[in-house]
Amino acid sequence: MDIELSRHLPAFIAAAQTHNFSAAARQLGVTPAAISKNIRTLEQGLGVRLFHRSTHALSLTDEGAAFHKRICPVVDELREVLGTTRDESGTPAGKLRISLAYQYGRQYVVPLLKGFLERYPHIELDMRFEDRIVDLFEEGIDLAIGNQINQDASIVARPITEINLVYLASPCFLKKHGTPQHPDDLEHYNCIVYRSPTTLRRKPWQFCTPQGERIVKDNLKSNISVTNPELGLEMAVEGIGISPGPLFYAKELIAQGKLVPILTDYQNQLPAMMIYYPSRKQLPAKSRVFIDYVLEQLGNGS
Repeated sequence: MDIELSRHLPAFIAAAQTHNFSAAARQLGVTPAAISKNIRTLEQGLGVRLFHRSTHALSLTDEGAAFHKRICPVVDELREVLGTTRDESGTPAGKLRISLAYQYGRQYVVPLLKGFLERYPHIELDMRFEDRIVDLFEEGIDLAIGNQINQDASIVARPITEINLVYLASPCFLKKHGTPQHPDDLEHYNCIVYRSPTTLRRKPWQFCTPQGERIVKDNLKSNISVTNPELGLEMAVEGIGISPGPLFYAKELIAQGKLVPILTDYQNQLPAMMIYYPSRKQLPAKSRVFIDYVLEQLGNGS
């Protein structure tokens, strides 16, 4: 049986990425029935079952996962060829898939988008705001902005800005409970702890002494946890407890007097905010101009 690649493979890739026929259909602008039909035809042509289907779930079979792993590099290479072809016309164009750390993207990247799209009207931005480590190759993402990355030789990572971690509390909280002077004092204060959105594990608090020694505090006294740093700061504003947060998230709240930095002699740095992308011989023009634009606007520190 002949396999019509232009119809069947996009349906398969979209379904493999979204684990949902309806989401895949929205991504490709077709009906869920069309996605299902194309995948069924592809399965018949290959002679293997690609997905486990149930009423509430869709997942790749072992054969489907192996097939997806094999075709992804081919698809990436084709995208590169198409991008290079567009480059030759002198006009960056095409869909650019970008993953961004939620709050940083919202606070710093979103205000840049209008100017970018006016400069490059033939580029279509597919923005994904998510606080997690993404697999650029597996998920078909062109580039990402964040400070969580499994970096290897196939990934280029360029720093945008340093991230200074601060610990904060509201004036009313400090008036009621006092101000800790050393990380050891935190055992007497309620702490708003952060959990990884992917593993849900509590993150220990880390400090650096003026002498450069590291202090790690785990099992903090806490009656509340969050998976978003911005929410932690909002709860600190309400007087619930002490919260850590990147300075660029908190500086407006500090300026407004809603939060007060504490333990300032023990501040720590997080991994830098980076823009990262697959290492390729020929970077597509759409990726190159976006990278240059972001570094031009934000590279001096946000």
